[in-house]
Amino acid sequence: MRTTTRRLWAVAALLPMLTLAAACGSHAAPPAAAGGGSANSPASLNVELDWVPNPDHVGLYYAEQKGDFARQHLTVHFLTPSNAADPIKLVGLNKVDLAVSYESEMFYGQQENLPVTAVATIVPVPLNSLIVNPKDHVTSLSQMKGKKVGISGIPSDGAVYDTMLKTAHLTPSEVPTVTVGFNLVPSLLSNKVDGIIGGYRNVEAIQIQQEMNQKPSVFPASELGVPNYAELVLVANRNRLASSKSYASTVRRFVAALVAGTNGAIKDPSGATSIMEQVSQYKVAFLQTSVPYTTTLLKPANGMKTGCIDEPAWQSFGNWMKKNKLIKVTPKAALISTDKYMPYSC
Repeated sequence: MRTTTRRLWAVAALLPMLTLAAACGSHAAPPAAAGGGSANSPASLNVELDWVPNPDHVGLYYAEQKGDFARQHLTVHFLTPSNAADPIKLVGLNKVDLAVSYESEMFYGQQENLPVTAVATIVPVPLNSLIVNPKDHVTSLSQMKGKKVGISGIPSDGAVYDTMLKTAHLTPSEVPTVTVGFNLVPSLLSNKVDGIIGGYRNVEAIQIQQEMNQKPSVFPASELGVPNYAELVLVANRNRLASSKSYASTVRRFVAALVAGTNGAIKDPSGATSIMEQVSQYKVAFLQTSVPYTTTLLKPANGMKTGCIDEPAWQSFGNWMKKNKLIKVTPKAALISTDKYMPYSC
């Protein structure tokens, strides 16, 4: 069973000020040369994932396996981080070319003056959720009264919990919390708590379902009162985009391949599952449920196109982070996200 260190905002407290010393211990190799300035010049890219290959990355691996990167004359090397805080930091230091990170990390990065920007959405909806024991048959947040909720103790979990209480018009005494560290799923399975905040609806919720042979009740963060946000985004170095036409070209082509791979996975959940079975260390039974479900979550909402960034939604989420004291600076979504490198107008 997966540990939950790769969770929404779980690593924010680990993100130090941008210093060269902080990145020297990373395993990541320096970025490969991006080729010449031609739009079709062959290029090699080092891309740092946020975690080991898992269903969240289905668009990336579908693009790789189906030749979408190759058609863009790109050779892509996916790297696994030793710490989930590393990817955004490594992009800022030019230790890798691109990274998969979280929308929330972009606002933490803005606070730390990291020269990074999100250039595409990978998972456009929240995955972090309140997951409730299926035996409790909870269908509305008001039914959480009298139930215990397990949290890791990370400030962001507390912010989601506080928002949930306000949305449900409940008090902390009516829905007490239990700090369980990263043992979120075991704490629910052992009945230590009735629900957990911090698990993903396409991972922990499915693990619980397969352990208990019943679907738990799942309330994504956006249903708890948290503004809608993108769980995963693609991150590039902002300074390098401005100074290197070659780099900007490779980023644009990578994004085009990512969009193609994501759309392909959405249309071909069976094929996407087979691909993830080849690259992921997760159990086949889990992947056969999680991957098809994840592809349904990749479909853009509100008429948006695949990969596009919803800047007003980003700003709303940043404002929520500041209101809940997760960041101190005034969030400016327009400075840390752009649709400029999308293959079409958003």
